Amino acid sequence: MNKLLHIFTFSPVQGFISNSRRLSDLYHSSLLLSTLTENLMKVIKDLSTEIIYPVLVEDGQGLANYPNRIVFLADKCMCEDVIKKFQELWEGIYETILIKVLDEVGISKEEKEKIEEQAKLHLENYFRAYCECTNSEEVKKWKEKLKQNLGKDYDDYAVAYDWTERKLGALKSKKHYEPLMDAYTYNEGKYPDGCTLCGERAHLAVDWKKFKENLQKDIKHYLKEGEKLCGVCLVKRFAFYYLGRQTFPSVHDIANAKFKEELKDFEQKYKDRASELKSLLQQYMGEEKPRDHLWEYNAELFDVEELERIKREEEDLSLVIDDLIRELRWIYNNELLSEPSKNHFAIIISDGDSMGDWLGLNSKIRKEKLERAFHETFSKALSNYAREIKSLESKEKFGLRIVYAGGDDVLAVADLREFLDFAEKLNPTFKNKVGKNASVSAGIVIGHQKDNLAYLLNEARKAEKKAKSVKGKSAFCITVIPRGGGPVSFWAKWEFLSLFKDTIEYFEKEIIGDRTVYDIKEIAGKFEASEEKPTEIVLALLRGMLKRRVDENKLKEHLGKEKRAFIEEYLQELRKLLEISDLENLANLFYTARFIAKERREKKHETVGANT
Repeated sequence: MNKLLHIFTFSPVQGFISNSRRLSDLYHSSLLLSTLTENLMKVIKDLSTEIIYPVLVEDGQGLANYPNRIVFLADKCMCEDVIKKFQELWEGIYETILIKVLDEVGISKEEKEKIEEQAKLHLENYFRAYCECTNSEEVKKWKEKLKQNLGKDYDDYAVAYDWTERKLGALKSKKHYEPLMDAYTYNEGKYPDGCTLCGERAHLAVDWKKFKENLQKDIKHYLKEGEKLCGVCLVKRFAFYYLGRQTFPSVHDIANAKFKEELKDFEQKYKDRASELKSLLQQYMGEEKPRDHLWEYNAELFDVEELERIKREEEDLSLVIDDLIRELRWIYNNELLSEPSKNHFAIIISDGDSMGDWLGLNSKIRKEKLERAFHETFSKALSNYAREIKSLESKEKFGLRIVYAGGDDVLAVADLREFLDFAEKLNPTFKNKVGKNASVSAGIVIGHQKDNLAYLLNEARKAEKKAKSVKGKSAFCITVIPRGGGPVSFWAKWEFLSLFKDTIEYFEKEIIGDRTVYDIKEIAGKFEASEEKPTEIVLALLRGMLKRRVDENKLKEHLGKEKRAFIEEYLQELRKLLEISDLENLANLFYTARFIAKERREKKHETVGANT
């Protein structure tokens, strides 16, 4: 192999993304990372190199779709040059954002310079870039070693890739300690506390109450009351100054996607009322003109309780908020529109199973030699998968938004009507684009809009890890987090997702009574200490329980089935689950399904049949 194979990466990535308070933080931090990779790829491409992974999409996708990794070939070692270019790109991004933000604050030049100086201290060494390459002599030596130990003669590209990966791994394992000497003070010698977003660095030494008051009116709402940000989190929050003002819905928007769809009908039917609402929202937002459509505004601005809370924080806007509340109450009282009432939403995280094995020397999945041609084809397949996932999102509907789709990794948010239909498409789409031996696993968390977003992301990653622990993978894990309670998870292979969806439907339509959850937990508890799984006894107990809990009238109304036949069909599906699962997981199937069903129900249905 004449050219040198290079692998470049940078970190931290997960921490940069996960330390998010809002979905817009999550989206913009993902997009910033993707943009960094994309811009560096363009630089690398101009340096007479050949990029193998990822595929550079020339026309753009409006999506964070590039990972923090680049594989390329070059005639000579480009590692120092690429690392330097990366650092220059990152510096250009954060300096652009800082300048734009500080231009929008009515404070003195000296204060701006101090803030910029401290922010740069946080930002300049935040990312650490790594790059390794392998020359022909190293390939020759490692090839001889492999042949000696494994008795196989590998393609030069495979040997170069394997050795470069090993070198990169060793380089990344060296943890460099660089103390951050941040001695900035404010308000006559007061030292800052920790950043309220990440908690990893001191917040910028500025009076944040005054800082927020002095912001231009049209961006003042980007800072919540009490927020105090470090340099890194300030750049994430105002990243739109570099990326362009790309709006991303809030958790309230996602949870109330159905309400936002109903806003479209309201706007068409009651044009005068819609115009009045837009005018009031325009005044509240401090915009020069109202937006084209009501559904472009955050759903929380239509929530009377939320507006009352905002009013207590934004005293200078109390009059316009009062007018807005008065208008909304009239609309709701006259039943022209239902109030936004949903509080829970889903986060879906998935990635490919055994991805390292696809590019490993002794792959049991690949079924062919690891050569450059295969790697390029594989990269294109992953890029096509990301495009296909992005296409599942519709701007006409509000129940699903893709945060990130790069290579095999996907991060999305959805309401409780859409999330399972989306999750169900992940695995077959991946197989279709990558190959029949390919699969993905996913972690899904159902959380409340007031839960800490970083906490929910962490629970989603735990769920993904649980799915990855299933034998043979190709699995999912769904975790629900009750308000004030601990997480409860159900896991299974993808083929059991239909069973989960059916169980939700049975609870939602009250075919099965809500108290079924307690019955099954009691049954599982009886055999908790048993070393063997008494499947037949458990099924017999479930049969008796279902005879009591299945509502025959609801069953005929919604499914048109006879009670006995329905129970036996259902038990057959539960039997298949018990063959690969334990009794606790069976109980969790019913708990998580009922939780989602209750959250989906309209308010008028909340108590109907709840204790049957």
